Amino acid sequence: MRCYRWVLETQDDDGHWSRQDGTSMANPLGYDGPPQQAANHLRDVFVRTLSHPAPGPRAVRVRLWEGADAVGEPGAETEWSRE
Repeated sequence: MRCYRWVLETQDDDGHWSRQDGTSMANPLGYDGPPQQAANHLRDVFVRTLSHPAPGPRAVRVRLWEGADAVGEPGAETEWSRE
């Protein structure tokens, strides 16, 4: 199983992006698949979770790095928007 670090960013209705203190999440994701598939999985989970109560965030972005550190460009990135 591969180990990934990830950052979740959300956009509010005013268009401002935010993320939890700007660092990768402390808990790594163990996922048996390539980076883009892992990022898409996280995006889908967060969209379902954050959309209740409605309307939730305007957009969700997940950036993902393979390995123990979130250094350099992400290995995968995915975004969802309700627009």
